[in-house]
Amino acid sequence: MRPRQLVDADTETADPTEDRGTLDVRNKALQRIIEHVALRVPGTVVHRSALGRVTGSAFPKADITAEGRAVRVKLDVAMAWPGNVSRIATTARDAVRHEAFRLSGIEVRSVDVTVHAVDPSAAEDTGRRVE
Repeated sequence: MRPRQLVDADTETADPTEDRGTLDVRNKALQRIIEHVALRVPGTVVHRSALGRVTGSAFPKADITAEGRAVRVKLDVAMAWPGNVSRIATTARDAVRHEAFRLSGIEVRSVDVTVHAVDPSAAEDTGRRVE
């Protein structure tokens, strides 16, 4: 699969003939893909701090830096304490690299994962259930 071009949603792009028929993945779309993938990692939870409730920010949170046809990702995830930080970080990194490429065609050069341990009572219910 040929890597796709990452395009900022605020940028106007021309439609040259050689670019027709390709997929342009927007920064925000790739960010949402990565955050969704991170939340599916066993042990991760949605977490909003008091300030996060006001500003609308929460974990997982992905920051993307585009480098041509590839990206670097800084990913913050929350886990309910106690938990295996190393396993969650490794699993999140590997899942993001694989799934982001599979779903978007964008090469993920690196994923820097920071795991935030939170009190289980502070985690939000994501609706995920284990049967």
